[in-house]
Amino acid sequence: MTEAPEPLVSDADRQVVVDRLHTACADGRLDLDEFSDRVSDVFAARTQGELDRLTADLPAVPDAAAPAVRPTRWVVGVFSGARRSGPWRPAHPTRAVALFGSCQIDLTAVDLLPDTHIVAFATFGGIEVLVPEGVAVDFGGFALFGGRDDKTSAHRRAGGPVVRVDAWALFGGVTVRTRPFSGR
Repeated sequence: MTEAPEPLVSDADRQVVVDRLHTACADGRLDLDEFSDRVSDVFAARTQGELDRLTADLPAVPDAAAPAVRPTRWVVGVFSGARRSGPWRPAHPTRAVALFGSCQIDLTAVDLLPDTHIVAFATFGGIEVLVPEGVAVDFGGFALFGGRDDKTSAHRRAGGPVVRVDAWALFGGVTVRTRPFSGR
């Protein structure tokens, strides 16, 4: 049996290799003469194997970066519960609304910005904000026939991020508590 011939490469395939060679030259992995020689070979190449040989001694190309995670603007529990946890990106500010329901905002696996801002509205419901150990909390707002409860630890990292929580409660409650880092 004869093997099928290797497919021919396109100009787009060649451009990918030229870009990779350009990056290698800019990083100091190739000098200008070697870069020039390899680029000439790229345009003379007809198959993918020929192109692959021109970059075989270069470090592997890192995978494309993961798409940016869209920031979470709202966490809403109306006659239900809502929870935001795990690695996620808070918007500035992130708003939580609990109306006859509950919300939990877990910041323990989040890369906190220097100033993370949560605005919490609880009416006949409850909102819990979990912050990592050592994070400073600026807790403000107002409660009428409800409560605002700061249960964070007294230990604060100097120069660390600050989580600002503005809590507004009417027949409901907002609690901010420390939780050990959960890991990722």
